Amino acid sequence: MIDPKINIRSKSALSAQVNNHAGIALADSAVQTRAYELFELRGKIDGRAEQDWYQAENDLRACQQA
Repeated sequence: MIDPKINIRSKSALSAQVNNHAGIALADSAVQTRAYELFELRGKIDGRAEQDWYQAENDLRACQQA
């Protein structure tokens, strides 16, 4: 779930971005954007790209279900 304290974007903006894709599959661009936000929040430290991608997918799915 997205922590509102550290989220760069608003939950509603993420939700709208995900819902624009008709819920079929998460758009890679939306996941990529969120994964990069997570990377930035960790201080741009390399080595967790897969974990950031997975977390981004989970965050976006949570917004989609809300």
